Order: sequence, then structure tokens, then C-alpha cells
Amino acid sequence: MKKLRNQIFLILAIMVSGVTTTYAQNFQGIAKYQSAMKMRSFKMSGEGITPDMEKQLQSMMAKQGQKEFTLNFNLSESTWKEDESLGDAPGGASGGGVRVVSFSVGGGASSTTYKNTAEKLFMQESDVFGKAFLVKDELEAQEWQITGESKKIGNYTAQKAIYTRTVERQSFTFGDIEDEDAEPQTTTDTIKVEAWFTPEIPVSHGPENYWGLPGLILEVSNGSVTYLCTKVTLNPEEGVEIKKPKKGKKVNREEFQKIMEEKMEEMSKKYSGGGNGMSIKIGGGN
Repeated sequence: MKKLRNQIFLILAIMVSGVTTTYAQNFQGIAKYQSAMKMRSFKMSGEGITPDMEKQLQSMMAKQGQKEFTLNFNLSESTWKEDESLGDAPGGASGGGVRVVSFSVGGGASSTTYKNTAEKLFMQESDVFGKAFLVKDELEAQEWQITGESKKIGNYTAQKAIYTRTVERQSFTFGDIEDEDAEPQTTTDTIKVEAWFTPEIPVSHGPENYWGLPGLILEVSNGSVTYLCTKVTLNPEEGVEIKKPKKGKKVNREEFQKIMEEKMEEMSKKYSGGGNGMSIKIGGGN
């Protein structure tokens, strides 16, 4: 009898283990996010330009940074994509005699970012002023420090983590400048990234390029952009589709950054010295 009971326990243990393994292998989800943008460096000057006009343009550009995104994920893979909106005005936003034109740099509604944490693989479809690129490189290591702070985000308990990194930024001027051949100014900044993740969703994914924490990142901010999760659906009946991006000229991250800087410099020179009595200076970089 004892031998039979042990055999039954062993069979049950194998069955439970099999169910758990199958569930883990099939674990997947969909997370919705909203973004908010704050301009790091913005200066508008020229004949007839008032502080109110500068604030208005800053506000309009910030509104263009308010977008919705979808993160599809399983245990090791994820795709990040901006949701398409039928309500956006074509070409940009305007008001009070000021118009903001949207430039497609480093992505858009058609762009997809793919991460594979098991293979440490990063891929991204990006559009730079109408030309498609496929960035393929290793996932950048993010040395998070978990602080021990916690808060509720929706139905989940989230923990706080931070890390800092140093980046080089280039500032570009659009409009009238005294020296049309002036080179962009480069500065070095230290960026503090703050994230809130939940171990209740045991995947190492997050919005945009963020990853590497023991739980889904529900909120993250780098000082200029904040992403906040608004809805999570786990194991939906219809399943979750995750595909690697394929479109565009293949480049690595360093090559792509150089291409972006060259294109921004071209645009800066193209729109400088136009005789409109106005200049806009924007600090670039990630």
C-alpha cells in the first residue's frame, strides 16, 4: 500500500510539474502605456517672439509627445509599438500663428522595437526623414538599483528602481543664425532613470528600450519622457503575436546614432538663414 501511495504521489507531482512548465512556457500578455514628454532643452528667439509664444510652442510640442503604445510580451520576447491614431491632424499642430511640424526621427506609428532578453538581442525599425533603417544590436545593460520603495499602480504593487547613465547631447538650431556653418554644440549629461516594476508579472520587459528588472516595468521616466502603464491583459484567449522587425537597411546602434546626427545637422543647415527672423534651438540625444 505504501509503495502504491508513493507511486501515486510521484505521478501527481509529474503531472503538476508538467502543467506548471506548460503554463510558464505559454505565459504572455499585452500592456498598454501612455507617454508624456518634457522638453530638456528648448530656446526660441527672434524678432517679435514673446515669452508667451515660446511657452505655447513648448506646450504644443509636449502634446505631440502624448501618445499611446502597446507592449506585447512573453517570458523572453517583447515588441513595443506606437498605437495608430485616426484623430491626429496631418502634418502637425497649429494655433495662435505658430505651427509645429512632426518630423519622423527614430520611429513612429509604423515603428517596432523588439527585445529578446534570453538572447540579449535588440532590433528596431526606424524611419529617419523618410528612409527606413533596421537597427540590430545587443541589448544595452542597465544596472538597476532597487530602492525598497513601493506604491500601487492599478491593481499591482510596484517597486522602485533607479539607474544613471552618461550621454552626449548635440544641440541643433533651426532658423536664422549668424554663422550658417556653425557646428552643433555637444554637451555631456548624466541622466537618472526611475522605474516602477511589479514582481507580480514575472517578465523582464518594459516600455521602449527599458528592461532587466525582476518584473514588468509599469512606469518609467528619464527626465524628458515618462511612460505609464494603463492596462495589462495576461494570457488573452486570442494569444499574443510577437514578430521580429524586418524592414529597413541593417545598421548597428552606433551607426544609426551617427546617421541621426548627420540628418539633424542637414536639417539645421537647410532651415537656417531663411530670413524669417526666428530661430529655434533644441538639445538632442537620448
